[in-house]
Amino acid sequence: MRIIALALLATLAAPLATAQAVDSKAAKRMLFSDKGGVAQVAQLDFVDDAVAKALKAAAGQIPYYGAIAVSPGEPTSSNLMATMANYHSVEAASAAALANCNARRTSGKACVVIATITPKRFKAQPLTLSVQATQAFNKEYRKLKAPKALAISDKAGVFGYDRGDGGRALAKCQAAAAERGASDCRIAIFDQ
Repeated sequence: MRIIALALLATLAAPLATAQAVDSKAAKRMLFSDKGGVAQVAQLDFVDDAVAKALKAAAGQIPYYGAIAVSPGEPTSSNLMATMANYHSVEAASAAALANCNARRTSGKACVVIATITPKRFKAQPLTLSVQATQAFNKEYRKLKAPKALAISDKAGVFGYDRGDGGRALAKCQAAAAERGASDCRIAIFDQ
């Protein structure tokens, strides 16, 4: 019973651990190059080799983290394919693509993710940022004098950064997130 309780506690604590802010030095080690992405195509009955090849070729034009969702059985004339990109994680991009696809679906089955876009040489990290946020971190944020903070919205894929204790970074992020109907900004990087 104690082992089960410890396992449950570890499972519940895992998302909290990934939500804690890191400093610039740690963030630099975790982030990926902002050059291109690669597609991982789902093995589904209705995704043939030609579609898989086209998805992989298109991945270079889609900023990571991204996802492509379709509704199996939706008429091809509807041109329903939800592509969401430039999110801070595959999970957030997938959720956005599914929500967008299902909101526009007129028939057919519930939408499914047929491809995800990640950075080249991707491996799970406690902190992941979109291409745009990674570029801002490398080119602008790191040049700011501490104290400074970078805040992100997982649901909207937006971010904000500024000098100070994090209040201005959160405000910038919240303003951008509100435009997309989200309110989940949090400090991801903080330097004292």
